[in-house]
Amino acid sequence: MTEKKQLFEFSGYNVSSLEILSLSGLTELRVIWSGPIQIEHFQNLTELTLNDCRRLRYIFSPTIARNLPQLCKLVIFNCEELEQIIENDQTPSQHHLQPICFPNLSSITIISCVNLSCLFPITLAHGGLPKLYRLELEDIPKLYEVFGEEDVSEDEEKVIHLPRLTYLKLDWLPYLFFFSPLGYHFIFQSLCSLAVVGCPNIITRFSVDSKDSVHAKTQASQSVDEIIVEDEIAWPIGSDILWSNGEDGEDESVFEY
Repeated sequence: MTEKKQLFEFSGYNVSSLEILSLSGLTELRVIWSGPIQIEHFQNLTELTLNDCRRLRYIFSPTIARNLPQLCKLVIFNCEELEQIIENDQTPSQHHLQPICFPNLSSITIISCVNLSCLFPITLAHGGLPKLYRLELEDIPKLYEVFGEEDVSEDEEKVIHLPRLTYLKLDWLPYLFFFSPLGYHFIFQSLCSLAVVGCPNIITRFSVDSKDSVHAKTQASQSVDEIIVEDEIAWPIGSDILWSNGEDGEDESVFEY
């Protein structure tokens, strides 16, 4: 199996009952889904785990990404050549007006993927991750932005809520500059634990307001020494952050170091 370059290559596969897919040690695997796949065959997939699939360049084609309504857990380890989670859509714009959405995706863990530069396009954050509960990104040295593309004008701010995000960990991402593009303001009203460690170049400013909602703002110019903004307390840009609001019996040790 280590020599296999494509996994699901033909429409003849019927895996409609498949709920958990775990691929490990497929060092020559380049494509998971290829050819005229019957997308309804993956409607029940709930968990996808990839480990040591070194040649894999992307996980989902846009078509597959639009048709995983039950996917709730995505775990990726040690995929050295991984560049994208979702392949860039090559079809003409009129054919992909349907936005990509993972309606049940609640947990994303990505560790030691040395060529990944961006997690998702910012368009996915606009309602495409309504149940995201946990996001862990660790040891991804080329990650430049978490949500990428589409900067907005300096006099306009776009606010995005991830209403169920409870745990956010950004660990050893030395090249990370942006959580989101310039002009975006993320609000995490349910966040219990925040860990930002080893991200010295990030210019997104994290803060917490009087209601314990955490904010992540990316602006063109921000003062490193700006600590208090309106009713928010902000951490210095680029500093390590280990924060917990103490709910659910959790504390800073919720993420292991």
